[in-house]
Amino acid sequence: MSGPAANEKTQAGVSKPWISPGRVLLCIASAWVVFHLAAAGFGIVGSHVLRSVHLGGAIILTLAYQPLPGRWRLIDAGIIASVIAATLYLVIRSDAILLSNWFTYLWPERILGTVMFLALLEGVRRALGWGFVGLILIFVGYAVLGPWIPGAFGHRGLSFDRLIFSFYLGSQGVAGMLIGISAGIVALFLIFGEILNASGAGNTFINIALRLGGGFRGGAGMVAVIGSAFMGMINGSAVANVASTGVLTIPLMRRLGFSRNLAGSIEAVSSTGGQFMPPIMGPGAFLMAELLGISYLDVAVAALIPSTLFYVGLLLAVWLFAGKNGLTPIPADMIPSRAVAYAPLAMLTLLLPIGTLVGLVVARFTVQYAVLFAILIAGLLYLLQSLPRRKAQGEESAGPGPIVALGAAFDLSARNIAYVGMIIAAAQIIVAVINLTGLGVTLSQIIVSLGQSNLILSLVLTMGVAILLGMGMPTPAAYAVAAAVLGPPLARLGLEMLPAHLFIYYFACLAAITPPVASAVFAACAISRGSVIPTAGHAILLSLSLFLVPFLFVMDPVLLLQGSLFAIVLAVISSVLGVATLTFATIGYLMAPIPPFARIILGVAAMALIVPGWVSDIVGLTVASIILGLLLTGKVGGQDAAA
Repeated sequence: MSGPAANEKTQAGVSKPWISPGRVLLCIASAWVVFHLAAAGFGIVGSHVLRSVHLGGAIILTLAYQPLPGRWRLIDAGIIASVIAATLYLVIRSDAILLSNWFTYLWPERILGTVMFLALLEGVRRALGWGFVGLILIFVGYAVLGPWIPGAFGHRGLSFDRLIFSFYLGSQGVAGMLIGISAGIVALFLIFGEILNASGAGNTFINIALRLGGGFRGGAGMVAVIGSAFMGMINGSAVANVASTGVLTIPLMRRLGFSRNLAGSIEAVSSTGGQFMPPIMGPGAFLMAELLGISYLDVAVAALIPSTLFYVGLLLAVWLFAGKNGLTPIPADMIPSRAVAYAPLAMLTLLLPIGTLVGLVVARFTVQYAVLFAILIAGLLYLLQSLPRRKAQGEESAGPGPIVALGAAFDLSARNIAYVGMIIAAAQIIVAVINLTGLGVTLSQIIVSLGQSNLILSLVLTMGVAILLGMGMPTPAAYAVAAAVLGPPLARLGLEMLPAHLFIYYFACLAAITPPVASAVFAACAISRGSVIPTAGHAILLSLSLFLVPFLFVMDPVLLLQGSLFAIVLAVISSVLGVATLTFATIGYLMAPIPPFARIILGVAAMALIVPGWVSDIVGLTVASIILGLLLTGKVGGQDAAA
């Protein structure tokens, strides 16, 4: 046996080499994560170098984490070597590239750019499947075939040289805004979320949610909504949120009688809405603040009432579904005591990093610095609490050491960053085509043309395009793409920019649960083992009333806390009543199943409550009160013992 420098003893007594492919990959992934932290906190490299290393590393790690089988791995080695060469070229010639508006060395850059683009397509294929590759190729085909496309969507076309230059050297590709968002903001939030999870924050969120919602009818669903709202506001990805909290909440719901499809849909919707929940709102809100040139605090304050309406409607829908299916509260012995749920050390580990992040942002530090400082505090707190525990329990019984656990958190962070990096790189290509071909201008003209005759039609089209552009993407990328296309036409229609961008952001979030892609639904089904289409159907039913919330605040910005106190209070009350009434109508249950004619009347009453104006509010409230009163007294519909 070699010395300790070459191997280590496993529990089975068999030596295991220190140097192995898995450990080498872990070291590379950890170094890549540390590079992002150092670049964010200390500015060790320029933005172009950061973006180049971020994209090159994402492609390399995606290929390494999902290698080809057997001898085909030689192809992986060749692709990885090519990506390393292409990335090093971008790093070494960074200054010359930034000063140039075209190829500086024609043939080397054409070859390296082509290699990098093809490697990206392969990385996207492995991470996301052929569907995303097809989407990229459709947009590239649109860019090339523009002269042969008839009508308003035709354009003069882009040459191969122009496409490769734009992707590899231009500001629309590797150095583009979306890659910068992925490298400088999204990556840090993903690291932050994994470090918090390693410190036990995920369990703390669930314990708090059990205390708050476990005693209600359908308490397991309430726990999923509350816990996922907490985690969703941190990581900026509905899929990542489902993966982190769904492994706890979905089995809990299944154990307490929820069907596979209903459990998956509740987790998918609640994980999606968390990205709209202050005080953090994920990295997308910080991006919005930068794009609009306003304080992040302004964005968070404006989102407070819409996010509250979102979760009021969702919690009510879960409660009604629970009654409809005869589901009970969580048993008392499964709900942690107040001392356990609100243990001082657990609360400190949870609240100090989050409070630091919000506090530094409010104090107008950069987002990157704020997240980095929060990560350092979360990691330090985890180490401080784990060392005494290991000493008390003994090294053998306490499980893996804190350094090993943090290494695992870095590994998960690298996997998530690489996965999201593939999505955002694909989105960057799509945005480049939209900008270079004038497709964004064409869509803008159509939206403005509709809006001049009917603003609602224009907003509906904007909603559809935002959802379409956001399908399969993490929220920051989805919002950035949609904002680039839809922000200007909404501004031309005279809408204020903050409500308009919140409208776009909201539907960029909801794209995660909207068919046919519905990425959060697919992630939930992977845990629940449910069927995708029924789960997506439940998700749409749960969130149907929530699709109206953006129309409320874009038509009446008083819901964004812009106006007098009296107007704000009146608008909030009528909106809450409208969302609740519409939820009764969509779920079709109160104390007993609601007859179809009563559901139609409730839907009309909800619309009256939602439309701004005190006259419509009074009419809607009167009609809703009469119908709900008849339902509660049993004069319409039958009583239900399960209620």
